Amino acid sequence: MERGWRDVRKDTLELHRQIFTYLEQSGLLDMESAVHRVCLYIIFQPRIQHSLDETRSSWNNHKIRTAGNTTPIALYQLSKTRAINRGYWTGDPGDDIRTASDPAYGEDPGERLPPADELANDPTSPDFSEFPNVAAERNAGIFVNEDEEIREAEEALGDLGIMEDDGNWGIDIYCRAVLIFTAHLEESEDEN
Repeated sequence: MERGWRDVRKDTLELHRQIFTYLEQSGLLDMESAVHRVCLYIIFQPRIQHSLDETRSSWNNHKIRTAGNTTPIALYQLSKTRAINRGYWTGDPGDDIRTASDPAYGEDPGERLPPADELANDPTSPDFSEFPNVAAERNAGIFVNEDEEIREAEEALGDLGIMEDDGNWGIDIYCRAVLIFTAHLEESEDEN
């Protein structure tokens, strides 16, 4: 699995991290600017998703030397077929979400707990608490785009061709989007 994460970082995330760092260092991206954030999302979210989809496909179809050069997809299908043929494939996906969301899920009351020093070193789960509103998220330093901002930008950008290959990793299209959306907002302000 470590190799899988390494491939995701190397093949997808690192490229986009470098693009975003370049944009910030060049003064082309200011995360405090709603225009920049929305244009960044609109231009790069589909590119990142496409890259992740390609990485997933590559991973699922790569040959595993230690498994006789069989791909992960083929291994899954072979094991599923074997389980069906032997009669222990139930098709049961497991516990439903209501059962699995119980805080005591997975605990066996008949088993002893590990020693206290081991429990003290257990990792804690991340805080997934919801913020009451967008303002609270922004005050916490989380930059978010509101749905209305995204819709307005998508309308203003129209047929920009956001997945077009500009020969510059999407940077030129991002810059064009910022100019178009900024002009749209200025025009809207002049009308009001």
